Amino acid sequence: MLISDPATPLIGTFVYGMVFQHKELVKGYAKTHGGGWFHKDDDKKVMTLYGCSGDYGEPDFRFLDRIPSELKGYTFVYAPDWGDAEHELDLSDVEWF
Repeated sequence: MLISDPATPLIGTFVYGMVFQHKELVKGYAKTHGGGWFHKDDDKKVMTLYGCSGDYGEPDFRFLDRIPSELKGYTFVYAPDWGDAEHELDLSDVEWF
């Protein structure tokens, strides 16, 4: 899920976790830029993002500005659906926090 703090609405932060609903990932108010599912492969260091959120729609990767530092070194790929062709996401301008 990609979210922005109201104070910085044009800077998106990648948030992920095992939850029942996307809203459980956010504390307080935030602007959402889409969501979906993920598969984290720790052996290959690949984070596969796929699908979309029923509540928030498809992820808008123009807001992939900040990623938690525990994922530094992972390749991020996206597919519209599991098993579809994957496209590597450009992380060159990402802030690791």
